[in-house]
Amino acid sequence: MIDVFLPIFAAAVAGAAIAGSIRILQYYQREEDSRFGAGCLCKAIVVASLTLAFLLVVLLPLDVRNTRPGPGIPGLMAMLWRVAFSLLAAFAFVIVPGAAFYDEVEGDDTVQRKGRHVFCNLGFTVFISAAIIGISYPFLGDVALPVQKYTCDAWEAGDADVQVADICFASIVSEAKFKADLQVYLVAILCFFGWLFLAVFGGIGLTAVPLDLILSFVDRPRPIDEKTYTQQKQLLGRAAQAMLRQSEELQRLDGELAEEKSWGARWRRRTLNQEFSKFKRDIYLLEEEFDRLRVSKFERGENPAVSFAKLVLGIICALLSIAWLVHIVSYMVIAPGGRPAFLCLNLLLALFDHPGLYPVGVSIFAAISLYLLVCVVKGCLKFGMRFFFIFSIHPMRFKATPLSSILFNVEMVLIASPAVVQLTMQGFRDYARLTDADALFAAQVRYMKFFGLFYKYSVFLYLLLACALLALIYLSLRPRDRGEVGLAKKGADRLEAILKRDEGAAAGTAKSGEGKGSWSRWGTRKQPTDSETEATQSAGPPPASVIARGSADSIV
Repeated sequence: MIDVFLPIFAAAVAGAAIAGSIRILQYYQREEDSRFGAGCLCKAIVVASLTLAFLLVVLLPLDVRNTRPGPGIPGLMAMLWRVAFSLLAAFAFVIVPGAAFYDEVEGDDTVQRKGRHVFCNLGFTVFISAAIIGISYPFLGDVALPVQKYTCDAWEAGDADVQVADICFASIVSEAKFKADLQVYLVAILCFFGWLFLAVFGGIGLTAVPLDLILSFVDRPRPIDEKTYTQQKQLLGRAAQAMLRQSEELQRLDGELAEEKSWGARWRRRTLNQEFSKFKRDIYLLEEEFDRLRVSKFERGENPAVSFAKLVLGIICALLSIAWLVHIVSYMVIAPGGRPAFLCLNLLLALFDHPGLYPVGVSIFAAISLYLLVCVVKGCLKFGMRFFFIFSIHPMRFKATPLSSILFNVEMVLIASPAVVQLTMQGFRDYARLTDADALFAAQVRYMKFFGLFYKYSVFLYLLLACALLALIYLSLRPRDRGEVGLAKKGADRLEAILKRDEGAAAGTAKSGEGKGSWSRWGTRKQPTDSETEATQSAGPPPASVIARGSADSIV
């Protein structure tokens, strides 16, 4: 008998996913991007990507419903799993990168052939992705499923009173080897790379998410008088002017490196990119300080309801992080005799594994699963704030997030989603028993050649626990990002450090007597000709200069 409730509930979940994705986009996008005609294609891709990630995560409860209390539609969920992962691969490797390349050149007059730029970069990305899958599949697509092979030395006679166990009593461990199809191998690839992001950034986020929420309550903006406001505003203005000068210096160095093709220039380019990432971090912190100052003066501090909501949410997130870590250790890592030591979160889901309470169980499952994706995004930002030499930060700010940063975080969510699905599948085996997801992950992906070694020895789980522990220790010693301390003394010290760094750089340049062609940090370079200087100046301000100039204009 077909379960009528299943398609109705699935449609309701899909509608909620679309509505939630639209709301997230509206909450974070900039005011200038909120117009209907501004970046419609990129915004549609953002909504579709977030919806796909949400539906992929909550697909497991639908699989459970299709299996229990009675057998559902045969083969339905197996098809949905394959379609969902195929769509996710298309969005992660083709659609979202293409939208990012398009947003990068949109409005940039220095790029003459925008379509060619987008298709060349996208073609290279697709070629590398397809090459990795196509070349590795013949070698790593084999599955070795462990089975018990029984040996029967005697046959039971029709009228003999002999137990089956007495006939087939000997067994040996064997393997059933077969070649996984390409779609299953694609799932294994997506899960493998997703685990790298989930283990590192998710482990950091398990500590960072509750800690930042609690610190946002502790460091909430409080009312200040006119004198304090004037002093802090002057200090912020001086820091913004210093960042503006630094952006102009970065622009000049970028223009000089654009004409060089040597190996030394490539090394200096990497160093310059690190400086630009550090510059973006300082700009982000400077804008945070200015927002706090504005709230303290003109809104007489943060709304107490908002502050206490952050505290309550921080406590809830802390409990979720503890629950996840305890569940991973007790249910997935410690398994004496092959059986988990404690069912942990499985007990919570088992309470709602009944037809009447099914929506509540799905809501709880979605909350604890989507929390891991939030931890991945937060962990990536926290990692970028402290270790800026690897990649640039893309913070998500209310009504102040460019589409490029939104697309970056959406890509993070898409990449990590398969690993979250596999983690929940492995962590809730009792809840997900007899499902098509169980046959896909536990019987094929888990025992695939090369990838199976990481699951057999719980490499990713230990890496996640190690990152969570290291993040807990590190953030306990340095809980706040540099400068992200409101209007307290530490915030003033950070702004003073920016000013001293700027003054020291200016003094060093004046002392060395080097002109615009100097490399005070990366070596020496000949003086540019007048034509080279004119070409550099006519290139227009880079994004760094635009960021700093906007901060300076809003503060001074």
